[in-house]
Amino acid sequence: MYRWQRGLWVLLTMIAAHAAASQSEPTRVVHLQAQAEQRLAHDWVVVTLAARLQGAEAVAVQAQLRATVQQALAQLRPQQQEELLEVSSGALSVQPRYGREGQIVGWQGSAELHVQGRDLARIATATQGLSGMAPVAVRLELARPTRRAAEAALRQQAIEAFRRQADEVAQAFGARGWVLREANVGMAQGTGAGGDPPGMRVMSATSAPGGAADAWPLEPGLTWLQVTVIGSVVLQP
Repeated sequence: MYRWQRGLWVLLTMIAAHAAASQSEPTRVVHLQAQAEQRLAHDWVVVTLAARLQGAEAVAVQAQLRATVQQALAQLRPQQQEELLEVSSGALSVQPRYGREGQIVGWQGSAELHVQGRDLARIATATQGLSGMAPVAVRLELARPTRRAAEAALRQQAIEAFRRQADEVAQAFGARGWVLREANVGMAQGTGAGGDPPGMRVMSATSAPGGAADAWPLEPGLTWLQVTVIGSVVLQP
């Protein structure tokens, strides 16, 4: 008898708790979603230059890579201008080459430089004809100031669209107004086809036009930014 009474008490307690929780939940809740999006032209390019060498000694390969990079920097530095054309060092590695029996038969190394900025024509010209270095990857994207300004404007537009929806729904249901219950603001960016990021072009060092007089063509593409506001409002009776 005691066990039955105790079980009944637990069941009644659970029912009471559920009822209290249900009463505490706001009624007349409406879930809404609003979006704002914009397509923007890429205005920033990042060109990766690489030198790849092989040799019998690791020290010799390192020294040759260092000389190649220094020579390229000597050509690029005079052309630097903030935001228009900027130069920075990239990855550097020297690794052993193994023969069929697992012994070291030589060394191979690579060194990279990154040239980036807004002036696509200047960068395309500057990254050609560098002795020992050639473009191996090109990435076109949005400059940070462009992205920040676009995201701020889109957030404002999406939030205003959400508020208009809430006004329209409240009016349609005959409510005198609404109160925001919760909201989540998310950002999305368009992606390119295949496995590469938007605007990415990858070339091999052997096929890259290193030493050629003609500049590698850089044609800006488009990417889209989208802001989505998902939330709920409580209609006021």
